[in-house]
Amino acid sequence: MVAAQSNQSLQQLEGEGPALAQASGSSLSAFLNTARYDFGRGLTFSSQDGENTMTVGGQVQAGYTWTDFNLDQNGVVGADYTFASAFSSDARLRVGGSVMDGKASYFVQMNPSGGGQDNDNLVDAWIGWNVADGINLRVGRQKMRSGLSADTSANDTDFETISRSSATNEFANRRATGAMLEGAAMEGRLNWHLGVANSGTAGNSASQILRGVVVAGQGNDDTDLMVTAGLSFGSHAGNSEDWSEGDLARSGESQWIAGATVTLDRRATDPVDQDNETANIFGGFKSGSGFAGQVEYWNRNQEDTDATDYGGYVQLSYTMAKSDSMQPGFVARFGTVNLDQVGENIEGPELILGVNAYFADHDLKWQLQYASGTVENFAAEDIESSSISLLCTVVF
Repeated sequence: MVAAQSNQSLQQLEGEGPALAQASGSSLSAFLNTARYDFGRGLTFSSQDGENTMTVGGQVQAGYTWTDFNLDQNGVVGADYTFASAFSSDARLRVGGSVMDGKASYFVQMNPSGGGQDNDNLVDAWIGWNVADGINLRVGRQKMRSGLSADTSANDTDFETISRSSATNEFANRRATGAMLEGAAMEGRLNWHLGVANSGTAGNSASQILRGVVVAGQGNDDTDLMVTAGLSFGSHAGNSEDWSEGDLARSGESQWIAGATVTLDRRATDPVDQDNETANIFGGFKSGSGFAGQVEYWNRNQEDTDATDYGGYVQLSYTMAKSDSMQPGFVARFGTVNLDQVGENIEGPELILGVNAYFADHDLKWQLQYASGTVENFAAEDIESSSISLLCTVVF
């Protein structure tokens, strides 16, 4: 995706001056002469033919969350306790592009504050190879296509809500280290993928706690791999990684995408080995006049415990036309997670209401969000929580 953005910047640059026309793609000075900065995309360097590129960029996020829930400081259910968090901040730096006349691509994304997956600095690190026309192979830590919201945006900022849904966090939303073969047809409208990895893509945060299983890094053993496969089809070129939430463009032309993914995951955990079969289906649309929506559903069968978990969400939004320098938007989401735990159903419905102020689409925005959720039948009590969050995002 970074390479595609870089090539687009190059096309805009071509023919804009004699310096570029005289530049030699084989010299370092010519490579530096093509430097172009686009807000939200970063600083891009390109060879004269545009086949070799490098883009350097990043993002900064700062926010504050106030939460109220019926769990006291000692963990006793039923006592009201208000928790006000301190201001939070997050930053990412990334480098990506293409080499070898466009045959190979690369992408590295770091979190200097240690907020990457498993609290390390590395978020993404993969290399890609153009195997054939419309077919590419990517190897390394990456998104492995586990759901529309989980896949959206390599920089994880093209969202109308501050947080992803509880269903996404439970069944998807983790990077994995492995290899993924992906392809496109029908002018990029039909996309498919097949991946293998030694770590799963499911979050499983709630189910691990409820089942007394602690999994560090979702690691599988050396001989059992996670396997994922899926298809998507849409009105325009692009897969789930190219999708961005909301109809901010208001182009007058409708847009949609639909897809499904199946993941087979054997997680070697202590004290229980779990064989999971997870299916995901999703759909998204943009009306072209400001209305947008998306829906996702997961179903997970755990063979060893004979348990079936499921969950999903529905999200709707409306983005108004830009007035002066600001574009207001409104979003609502309802979701739920049902975990089948030893004959008991543990449900986690959530409601999200948000108001957004976009100044440069998703690259510069303020977001205000109200969230309410409940975990039922946990320790014979219901745990209810509500929160108000404010987040500022700058992608550079």
